[in-house]
Amino acid sequence: MTSRVLTIVAEGDVPPLHHNELPMPHLMYGLIALAVFALMFGILWSFRNTSPKLGEQVPHDNPKVTNRDERSDH
Repeated sequence: MTSRVLTIVAEGDVPPLHHNELPMPHLMYGLIALAVFALMFGILWSFRNTSPKLGEQVPHDNPKVTNRDERSDH
């Protein structure tokens, strides 16, 4: 097996590798990823404090359920 590989390499039948260029500088990929994460964080940040606003929805047709603000134990 090793002699076969050495024979192929010694013959020079291996095609030369071509240098592949990136379509933009490598730092731009990092800046694009940073911008995407910042955008996603901005969307997430816009929904902050939404849970307490929507936390306890009290139906008005059920008299057994009381609202948290109407309880006198706090």
